[in-house]
Amino acid sequence: MKIRILTTALLALSLALTACTYDGGVEQGRAVAFTTGQSLTMVLDTGKERGKPMYNGKVATYKVPSAANDMGTEPVLGGLLAVNPDKKTVTVYDGAAIKELPVEFTDVQKDIGARHPLVAGKSFPMVDKEKQTVTVYAPTIRSLVTFKPGAAISMKDSTWKFGDEMRVAYRNADKGQAIRIMNVSQTNIFRR
Repeated sequence: MKIRILTTALLALSLALTACTYDGGVEQGRAVAFTTGQSLTMVLDTGKERGKPMYNGKVATYKVPSAANDMGTEPVLGGLLAVNPDKKTVTVYDGAAIKELPVEFTDVQKDIGARHPLVAGKSFPMVDKEKQTVTVYAPTIRSLVTFKPGAAISMKDSTWKFGDEMRVAYRNADKGQAIRIMNVSQTNIFRR
């Protein structure tokens, strides 16, 4: 009897492992373009350390899944990829290429959480064409920053907005076709 139960358990385990074989991959990045029901374009994250993304990988476009339940919340789009007060730069995607722009930081307030009164309920970016400044909240470095981008102030306001972080799963046989898309920025995995 014990042998029969053990054999059945081993058979079930081997079938489960066979069914779990997944020949594919997962990519994560910032959403820079999206067409409902058609495609998602994002700048890929090359960071190796959790919580410290580096959106400087290639620009990748995926066809969205045909099944609605395999597509998460549609992304908020934006061209801002990174803010680096130490290097005095911001990294943006301008619709054609990733660019690191030198900027003059006029105000950097560190250790500002998303619920801080300076940030909560506010809409970013705040672009002031008269003062030639852009104010954004950078959640990855927990900072509220204001900078002068020089001639780049003429870029579209959406250039200064952080797009949602997205995760795409695909099969190696067709890397351009997403089998599942998740909006990481707008998904609370701890909610029941």
